[in-house]
Amino acid sequence: MKNDRSIKNVITAELIEEFCKYAERRGEAVLDSRSRAANRMFDQMKAIDDVLRARGKDARLALKPLLEHRNRFVRYYAALYLLGMIPEEARPIIEETATKWFDGLSGDAGMLLDAFDSGQYKPD
Repeated sequence: MKNDRSIKNVITAELIEEFCKYAERRGEAVLDSRSRAANRMFDQMKAIDDVLRARGKDARLALKPLLEHRNRFVRYYAALYLLGMIPEEARPIIEETATKWFDGLSGDAGMLLDAFDSGQYKPD
């Protein structure tokens, strides 16, 4: 998926598969301190989220099954994008990421929770 125009016509199930790929790659890039690669994966995930948002709530909730994905990066990034919609289901995933591991992603999760709890971060 090279640009936003090419993904607008992709079916939701395929977008979710692509989201998984980018989430796995982004998590690996974060742990390897490859910020350029992590940023590219963020851009791709954001583009997918933008398309899902344009399609409505049901399309965004297509990410929900990813909260139980075998890959922790996929679980975390799905939770991040769903925090504003289903916080009671997304937050435990973010908390697990913040406390179970000691790496760059856990630091990100911890800061996200602090910002969320203080009201500095208001997901939609």
